[in-house]
Amino acid sequence: MSSLFTLLLWAWLMASSFVVSGNMAAYASPLATSAFRFLLALAVMSLALWVSWRRGKLTRLEQCRQLFQSWQRVRQYLFISGTLVGFFVGLFVALQSTTPLHTSVLYTLIPLMGVLIAKVWLKESASWLRVLGFVLGTIGAMSVLFATQQGTSLQWYAGDSIFLGACVLLALHVVSVQKWGRSLGALPGAFMIMLFGSIWLLPVALLWGDLGHVMWSSRGFWVNALYLTFFTTLLTFVLQQRLVVQVGASRLLAISYTIPVWVACYTAISQSRLASLLNAGFLMGVLLLLLALALIDERIKQRSSLDGSSSAAK
Repeated sequence: MSSLFTLLLWAWLMASSFVVSGNMAAYASPLATSAFRFLLALAVMSLALWVSWRRGKLTRLEQCRQLFQSWQRVRQYLFISGTLVGFFVGLFVALQSTTPLHTSVLYTLIPLMGVLIAKVWLKESASWLRVLGFVLGTIGAMSVLFATQQGTSLQWYAGDSIFLGACVLLALHVVSVQKWGRSLGALPGAFMIMLFGSIWLLPVALLWGDLGHVMWSSRGFWVNALYLTFFTTLLTFVLQQRLVVQVGASRLLAISYTIPVWVACYTAISQSRLASLLNAGFLMGVLLLLLALALIDERIKQRSSLDGSSSAAK
């Protein structure tokens, strides 16, 4: 039950990031916002890591040396953070020649991409029932999106191809965390991602972030930026590190199907359009999502049970 609550909390926070990031567009460019939240989150995470080392009576210099003593680990976290930053940059470039709705629809393909990548890269088994669950989840998420949007278009824009590549990078990010993230705890792992993510993002923001137009003196900038930093960057990174290790990348990707539902609920409540949540398309999409999650989760439970039986037999 605790892992389910943590999964739902992660999904809700991720959904809120879409809403709050939209509010930030009035105060700063997306690239400037991303670089700022990464750098601020890195500063806070560094302090938290220092405090945890001090409480554990660990030598800070020795702990830092252990984090970076392996060049292999450095390469791994450069890749992990690079794929995440690549997704953000791809999203912002894509939005110059496509619509938010199109990116939302394509985003629902990421869990299925993650399953396919895990099958090829990590050699994870993927039965037809499990794959069916992810396909139904994609269809259900798309149904929710289209049911809550007006004037939808099926035209393919140039930015859609760019964002499709960005989605592959995000799926690679989640799977690579599962492959390499077990060597570190949730706190140091999140610190490494933020550190190398900041290194990737800083030159991009300096060159193309339009920093001269950031509204530093606006209260709205700081309210939204601090929420994005503490809740949708710091907390989600730590939760993601922990969840990938505890329940696996597939289950984390599966729960992301609920993100459009949370966004739709927030939008309907904030705009007093609760009737949009009662139309047939939305309800059918939610039912498909529930069926998809049941299929995916059942397969995971069965596999865990079989693994436990095998371990006991040994």
